[in-house]
Amino acid sequence: MVSETRRKKDEERKARTRRLLLDAAARVFAQNGYHAPRIADIVAEANVGQGTFYRNFTDKRDIFETLFDEFQADLVNEFTDMSAHLPSSVEEYRRASASASRRMAAKIVEKRELALVFAREAPTIDHRFAEKWSDLQERFAQLARFFLEHATSNGFARPCDTNLVSRAIIGSAMYMSQLYLAGQIEDDPDKLIDELIDFAFSGIGPA
Repeated sequence: MVSETRRKKDEERKARTRRLLLDAAARVFAQNGYHAPRIADIVAEANVGQGTFYRNFTDKRDIFETLFDEFQADLVNEFTDMSAHLPSSVEEYRRASASASRRMAAKIVEKRELALVFAREAPTIDHRFAEKWSDLQERFAQLARFFLEHATSNGFARPCDTNLVSRAIIGSAMYMSQLYLAGQIEDDPDKLIDELIDFAFSGIGPA
């Protein structure tokens, strides 16, 4: 009978091996995109055998999807604190939105090459992955709508079609993020966020 200590050590070893493969795959995909690399490239980067790979993942798509799911969860989690402590004024709403957006941007910048691969290639893998990409945008749109409806119902945002406005906010943010990742916008990410937050809260009217 396997002891509890032995069982825990085996689980920890398996978790370390899985993490090793994920980190290696992230580097390979970041450097070469999704379509070109082979399983052999990932296991070579991780310095393990192909059998080890297949004990942890089904195929290349499986490990790419795992990385994508981790990445999107990390981004969405930056709004957890804002959800738990809902703003009570437009000033708090603005500060909380800017703070969460900056933390999220820092994670995107940290994994810029991989994030660019997600943005460019995830929708091209297959129909189901294209849906996952759309689901990510929808998840952020629903978050934005939740905060906006809280603000409008408490009187510190103007009445509006929260469904349309939240989608417009997320659509512009996603588009600007892709331009930044592709190197078409060279501004500092904080400056870009400041401009987007100013636009979301003040529009283009006079200061």
